[in-house]
Amino acid sequence: MMSNSKTIFDIDFAELYRNHVAQAIRQPKTSDDWDKKAHNMKSGGSCAGASYIQDFISRMDLTDASTLLDVGCGGGTIGLALASGLEKVYELDYSPKMLEVVKERAAEKNIDNYECILKSWDDNWDDVPECDICVSSRSSMVNDIESALAKLNSKAKKAVYMTMTVDKDFISRDILRAIGRDDIGFPTYIYAMNLLYQQGYRVSVDFLETQNCSSKMLTLDEPSFIEAVQWSIGTLNEEEIDRLVHYYQKNQSKLYSAQPMQRAWAFIHWKTH
Repeated sequence: MMSNSKTIFDIDFAELYRNHVAQAIRQPKTSDDWDKKAHNMKSGGSCAGASYIQDFISRMDLTDASTLLDVGCGGGTIGLALASGLEKVYELDYSPKMLEVVKERAAEKNIDNYECILKSWDDNWDDVPECDICVSSRSSMVNDIESALAKLNSKAKKAVYMTMTVDKDFISRDILRAIGRDDIGFPTYIYAMNLLYQQGYRVSVDFLETQNCSSKMLTLDEPSFIEAVQWSIGTLNEEEIDRLVHYYQKNQSKLYSAQPMQRAWAFIHWKTH
């Protein structure tokens, strides 16, 4: 007798991901948004950046690799950190200002074996070179994860290394509850894991814990706090701002950041050939 039970192979994780994105109350970040953030990257990133970079790189296998494509590279922290051991690094981002930061950092470190590529996940990648290794570090919050993964797999000759979000929110849950935004949140790494499994890839996962170093900074003032929340979840309406101001005034003395003090990232990787 035939069973009507479905298996994991009958689940359309790509469609589930797209549905999740559609329900998330968040405006997608534009290149202009990241251009405005670029000046914060020039100093080399947050105080937690160095440990995150080391944790990421230490988990990579670069044996016989000579080229690397860093997708959504931001200020180029991963690609430039690996450049000395490679023939060529390609830094791909859709923010012109971020790519300017890459060039400044490369000049400071006397790195010249790199090339910047101004493209987004949604652009045509036909002219993007194939590389031994593809990297996507905290840059895959996209509208279509199936398409993004396909592009990485098409350009990686050996392997792909990614970090993706584990938690559904980028700011503290109590802030979301205070303003009435404790909703479905963002899609996490689990969609990519299941998609790749269905496609026959042997995917490995590990978890990186990053510490928010904001406690070493001065307490945020009210406008900066509101700006930080809106950066994470999008524009707030008047009622939400009123609730957020009330939350700020009640908790002002301990608000160093809108983000949780610790955040986990899923480090996933797989061989493409």
